[in-house]
This record gives sequence, C-alpha cells and structure tokens, in this order.
Amino acid sequence: MRNRRLQAELQKLMQLNDMSDLIQVEPVRGQLDRYAVTFNCRGLMWPEGAAGPAITARHQCEIYLHLDFPRKPPQIKWLTEIFHPNILPPRQNGGVCIGSWTPAETLDHLVVRLFEMVQMKNYSVHDALDLRAAAWAKQHIAQFPLDKRHAHRSEDVFEIELA
Repeated sequence: MRNRRLQAELQKLMQLNDMSDLIQVEPVRGQLDRYAVTFNCRGLMWPEGAAGPAITARHQCEIYLHLDFPRKPPQIKWLTEIFHPNILPPRQNGGVCIGSWTPAETLDHLVVRLFEMVQMKNYSVHDALDLRAAAWAKQHIAQFPLDKRHAHRSEDVFEIELA
C-alpha cells in the first residue's frame, strides 16, 4: 500500500516538474520518501544587519515522507534563508507550518501550496511560527503577493470564457 502511494506521488511530482518552469522537484538519492524542492519565485529574506527584508528569488526545502505519511503530514525542512510568518529559516531549524492536512492531499498540491506561501499568496499571521515576520506582514499586506505568477506554465492553464 505504502509503495503504491509513494509511486503515485512521484508520478504527480514529475508531472508538476513538466508543467512548471518555477518549481523543480527531485527525489533525494533516488528515494521515494525524500524530495528536494526548489522554487524560483519572489519571496522575502531579512539579511543580517539590514533594516528590513529583501526580495530573493530562489528558495529550497526538503520534504520527507515518514512512515505515518499520509495519515500525518510530511516533514518539511526549509533550507534557504526566508522571512515568512509560517516558515522558519535554517538557522531556526527550518520548520514549516502548512496549516491543515488531510491524507487525501497529494504532494504536488502541497508543493504548489508551499510555492504560494513563498510568494505571500498563502500565509497566516494568526498561526505564525515567526512572530516578527507576522507583525511585519500585517503592516505590509498591501504589498502582497510578492510574485503573481502561477506554478504552472500559462500555456498549460486553460481558461473557459463564459458567454
């Protein structure tokens, strides 16, 4: 059962790779339970000694599918500097609060949610891991999202015109 789910997740993640220029997902050392994810979109970091956050365009995390997956959410560790209410930078252990999780959610959907979190399209100041980032976000909400691009290439997104 577990191997079937892991194979299905791999297939969906590879489809996401094919459909996106902004997200890259790779199995770590060929394993089906560990993935390196790179997001190429605008997000924030607070450089040491700076007066405020700065835009950065490359973000990485690692997703581990422990033995309790999918009953419990995967473990996510952020690997690059970030300034976000729900994501901690590596120097603070790289924790990520994804909010709600159901066993029916697929990893490709979770990866898109993380992409939107980086862009500040999807965040919560009420359930924050980084209180400083939450306070800053409350004061700068008019600047969000930082990046309006979608995870999928525009030619892969079909819109229906209503008459």
